[in-house]
Amino acid sequence: TSAFARRFCSTSSPPNANSRTSLLSVLQSRRAALSSQPSRSFSATLQPTAKVLNPPEDPRRPPTQSLQPKKRPVKIGPLPTGEVDSETIRSIFGAKVSHTDGNNILRILHHRRTSGSLADYGVDNLGHKYAHVNRTLATRALGWLREEFPVDEGRAAEQWAEKEANRIAYELWLADPENESKYKDPARVWRDQQKEIDQQNEQHEQDEGERLGMLRAGPSQFERNIAEKRRLRLEEATKKAEQKEAKEKEDMVKLETGEWVRTPRGTGLMKPGQTAYVDVFGREQISQRKEIQEAYRKKAELPFKTKEELLAQTTIAQRVYPMTAFVLVLCLLSYGFAHYYIPPSPDYRMWPDVSPTTATIIALVAANVVVFLAWRWTPLWGFLTRHFQHVPAYPYAHTSITNVFSHIMPEHFVSNMATLILAGSVCHDLVGRGVFIGAYLSAGAIGTLTSLYWSNLGRGSILAHSMGASAAVYGIVALYLSLTDRERVQIPFVKDMSVGFYPKCLLVAVVAAECWNARRGRQGADHASHFGGLFTGLSVAGYMQYNGFHQRRMPLGQVEQKAGVDEKTLDVGAIVKEEYKEV
Repeated sequence: TSAFARRFCSTSSPPNANSRTSLLSVLQSRRAALSSQPSRSFSATLQPTAKVLNPPEDPRRPPTQSLQPKKRPVKIGPLPTGEVDSETIRSIFGAKVSHTDGNNILRILHHRRTSGSLADYGVDNLGHKYAHVNRTLATRALGWLREEFPVDEGRAAEQWAEKEANRIAYELWLADPENESKYKDPARVWRDQQKEIDQQNEQHEQDEGERLGMLRAGPSQFERNIAEKRRLRLEEATKKAEQKEAKEKEDMVKLETGEWVRTPRGTGLMKPGQTAYVDVFGREQISQRKEIQEAYRKKAELPFKTKEELLAQTTIAQRVYPMTAFVLVLCLLSYGFAHYYIPPSPDYRMWPDVSPTTATIIALVAANVVVFLAWRWTPLWGFLTRHFQHVPAYPYAHTSITNVFSHIMPEHFVSNMATLILAGSVCHDLVGRGVFIGAYLSAGAIGTLTSLYWSNLGRGSILAHSMGASAAVYGIVALYLSLTDRERVQIPFVKDMSVGFYPKCLLVAVVAAECWNARRGRQGADHASHFGGLFTGLSVAGYMQYNGFHQRRMPLGQVEQKAGVDEKTLDVGAIVKEEYKEV
């Protein structure tokens, strides 16, 4: 190889000594040792008489091991300028070589020049198809290629030698049985995977049985399906048994801590204070209602830990002025609504067959019912606490009116709605829708504002919270008792039986009872808001009397006319009964 490289690569510039590869250095260092063996020069020895010496064997390799050369496909491209014409082929090879064979030989030789394999293969071994081409013709063709297409054959030979050295080292590395890292080789991994796949295919064929023509000898598909299902059932049963055993061990560890107890049926664990129930499928379940409510309750609470920290966030002016301005605007709007309201024509009403009194009472009660039911859904606690509850220590201006429609306790809700239905129906027929709605909203807002002032500037509890329609209902009651001139009251459920009715005395009794309760300090009631509602109702009644309410008083309402009530008799039962019929 070295002699051939010197013989046929002499025209190329020698490569730089610094870029010489390790393999060439080893080859040149061993050339002196090999020169002592009997040999002749490559250029002076004829091909038939040349003796070929076997290369010395590697003492590190056992004599029984030998590397079998592998056939590698080689792709040979065309010449840089394409095919050579026939005259050039004839001038190079003579008349014995055809045009096609000449071009193929030139392509092979040019490929050896560019790939660097010319140093190993030379111009011989062109293939059995070109056995008639001798070395002289091949050498002449090589000379023509060097003149037409100059190539750095020395550098190409170095690169070829480097690749061959790496390939041989890789094959030796794979063949070494003591090398453990070879199992990480991608080629070996792929071969192992293919071997495993072949084994699986063979096992599958054995499981299916031997094929005899169109028939198979072995278990049928039905039997294999049964066996597979049986295996799956056994695996599932084993898995459940293991999970049950692990759960029992975990339960025993929890019971030993003393923080857990068994459920009444003994199917699970729960913490002390929790409750268990049986669902529709007969399974014992642990109620998480208390934990869920506690979590939402914490979210609804203000992010302050102490009273001082809460009050330090705002001043008295910041707590009082925004709601005062909001209530003032609301009262002005209520006055404008009451003064300019004109009852609509039945054609423009949503429920033309229902009297205005019944429609108004239904709308107010429905709004209270919606908020009352919303309090039963724990995810809404945070929203309702901020926007439908009045807290004097951390107030929002709009809560002065929104808390009027908010109730949590059922008894509080029922008492306020019952009073609204009874007193609101007769008051609505007496003063009309405009004055009734304006007085209702104003009484609720002013009652909340009174509670705010009493808690921040008086002796009220600043950390308390209040809600409910009590202030608005007190305002409606005060308004009706101040303006009505009824003299008798019909006893409900008793026909033709009435007693004397003294509205002014009843109003005084209501105010006195509220003062007595406030004096005693009755817990759970916002007396300041009640007084604010009473004051609003009395103020509206006084304003209407000042403007001549009795001189231009309205006739009996539509509900009272249908019920056949006397102008001097208050029959609440008949009014409610007639409203029920309309609904």
